[in-house]
Amino acid sequence: MLRLLLSAATAMSLSFMMAGCNWVYWDEDFDSYKDLSLTNPYPFHKVDHFDPQTGAERNEVMVLNNGLVALQARIDMIRRAKQTIEVEYFIFSPDMSGKILVQELVDAAKRGVNVRILIDKSATVFEFDEFYAEGLKPYGIEVRYYNAAPIYYVSTINFRNHRKLLVVDDREAITGGRNVENDYYDLSEHYNFLDRDLYVKGSIAKAMRASFDAFFEHEISERYQAPEIPSSRIELQKYERKMSDVKAFLAHNPHEAETRAKIEAIARPVLASKPLYSCPEMTFTSDAPGGSFWTRFKDPYSDNYRFLRKTIFDKVMTVDKGLILASPYLLNNRKSEHLMHVLLDKNIDMTLYSNSLSSTDATYVAAQLYTHVYDWQAKGMKVYLHAGEWLDEMTTISPSIQSARWGMHAKTQVYKRSGAGQNEIMVGTYNIDNRSNHYNAEMALFCRGNDLLVTEVEQSILSRANNGYQIVGKNQAVDSERKAVNVYGAGDPDTTKMKFMWLPSWLFNFLL
Repeated sequence: MLRLLLSAATAMSLSFMMAGCNWVYWDEDFDSYKDLSLTNPYPFHKVDHFDPQTGAERNEVMVLNNGLVALQARIDMIRRAKQTIEVEYFIFSPDMSGKILVQELVDAAKRGVNVRILIDKSATVFEFDEFYAEGLKPYGIEVRYYNAAPIYYVSTINFRNHRKLLVVDDREAITGGRNVENDYYDLSEHYNFLDRDLYVKGSIAKAMRASFDAFFEHEISERYQAPEIPSSRIELQKYERKMSDVKAFLAHNPHEAETRAKIEAIARPVLASKPLYSCPEMTFTSDAPGGSFWTRFKDPYSDNYRFLRKTIFDKVMTVDKGLILASPYLLNNRKSEHLMHVLLDKNIDMTLYSNSLSSTDATYVAAQLYTHVYDWQAKGMKVYLHAGEWLDEMTTISPSIQSARWGMHAKTQVYKRSGAGQNEIMVGTYNIDNRSNHYNAEMALFCRGNDLLVTEVEQSILSRANNGYQIVGKNQAVDSERKAVNVYGAGDPDTTKMKFMWLPSWLFNFLL
């Protein structure tokens, strides 16, 4: 709700400019399509082609569908680090997942590894503040914050760094939908995400690290200011309490040790059995840092900052068989909706998997989804929505976590093409919404040419989709057994709240 209110404030401040703004998905003409991503510069874009004879540009990937496995994979990467670790997240919470990862980073720093952390400073989600950064300073860990603009900069605050990245020694990396917070790693007893990451080992990791450098060194990423000891008694008490919290966060305790043991007991066998796929053609694309109110209107913003949507456009426009889209939030605008209709008119088999009202963490997005989803279904798109429940893909560390509410958060696309070795996947941070298209800096990995990898990702998406329900008509949905179910997956007060949110979400759709 806070994000919507901030967006509303931004909209009012910009309303006088709306007539001159091009709030579109892509600025390109579909009828004069060309390889737009060819203009994307390094290190924000790199394509590796593996040569099996020389071994050049070799990249291997592993799909991380489960939260516990994804957390253990990050722990293992940090423990393998010899020289450098780069950490970059939109959300970094000082909860159990954050505690475990930070303690691993501290241990790495103690053995001489250079550790750098970049965290977005969005007012809506920011928690890992200057007190934590100061607590890490004695270990030589440098923390910077992306876009620390004050809240009254009602436009600039919308340009966020939504990237999620862990890079070790320029040789291995993880990116995908997961931030650092319990709900991304199947650890919350209240709400968890079904998500997906891609682990990569190989030459592409160097470009990913170089893109981190560009964000970390950019003027929009600020060094933190050490907290000052206040003079007033009340403020001093708050200061001392915060310092005590940080000290406890950095210290080991029995609950943490028990949680670590449970995570590893479940995740280790899975990691040991997971395949590592060779990627014949791997593409990495990221948007550029530094987007702001002024760059949006003064610079050639699309050409200089918005690189990922060009790559995605290239990938989508070369599909001739099928397109599978998994996105937790889906908000079309004029050109993205036109693109969907172009594909459907070409008889491309299109499948969408997203959140229902019962599973979403953003009711205002659901309000717009349900306005358009029936038209897409009538046009021929297969639409599946998550039902808000835990899926029996893997055990959790406690039964109470299974009974929590679950949403989907994976940002994944599958491109099906004619010809051998042409199918491709995308795993990244990009949502199909206006924030990812215009404001948030996003990143993604694409792998073309390994059908076993494509099959694993496709089957994971469709398995989750089939465990939810399918839209089959106006206000109609069926479950996997073709039995009629509530199209929203929820009743009052959720449906009333969604209807109440429809008007503001429609007015400020371009900022959601």
